[in-house]
Amino acid sequence: LSGYVPDPFWSQLPYTNIHMAITPDILHQLYQGVISHLLSWCQDIIGADELDNRVKRFPPSHGIRHFKNGFTILSNVSGPERKQMAKLLLGIMAGAAPKDVIRCCRALLDFTFIAQYASHSEETLKYLDDALQTFHQHKEIFVTLGIREHFKIPKLHSLLHFSSSIRLFGSTDNYNTEMFERLHIDFAKEAYRASNHRDERPQMLRWLERREKINAFDGYLQWKH
Repeated sequence: LSGYVPDPFWSQLPYTNIHMAITPDILHQLYQGVISHLLSWCQDIIGADELDNRVKRFPPSHGIRHFKNGFTILSNVSGPERKQMAKLLLGIMAGAAPKDVIRCCRALLDFTFIAQYASHSEETLKYLDDALQTFHQHKEIFVTLGIREHFKIPKLHSLLHFSSSIRLFGSTDNYNTEMFERLHIDFAKEAYRASNHRDERPQMLRWLERREKINAFDGYLQWKH
């Protein structure tokens, strides 16, 4: 896929299209991908200070997180945080950016929310494709404003395949990787805390291996007794 492997393992497999194995991912392709790019572009357009000021002044609302210190102070933004930021974005940008920027924001947000429907019809998939088409119709505003020189972004390109993947594999909640994110706590964060934070990877692997053996032995004891 990257172009650096001249003879990949699947090249001789008949009737194989490896690209079909890459299903849409709401968390990493949309929220941590396209929406992350969009937030960065919006910050460049109105400035970090103005963006944060608008976030701070946003009225409290049920089900929406209030970022009392703004967006730009955040580092290592999590998926849930990015979701909350997306909920605020359109209201924050209203009146602060050219109309085509607002149209692009709305189009990508529409795409993101429609892509998460638990069930789809040809009508809803048309809404999905129309939202993406709207973004492409107005995206040149970011070039005009000097924010972007091109749109050769893999995660942006991946949006073209969402509707066809949904037709083939069903709604995106069937293969969204977000459900496994909690394992980062068990398999990464806790393992890192158990290390001395120096050359941590071998220590983390040993910790995980021991945890697996303990869990396996615990299961054996429960079965035996």
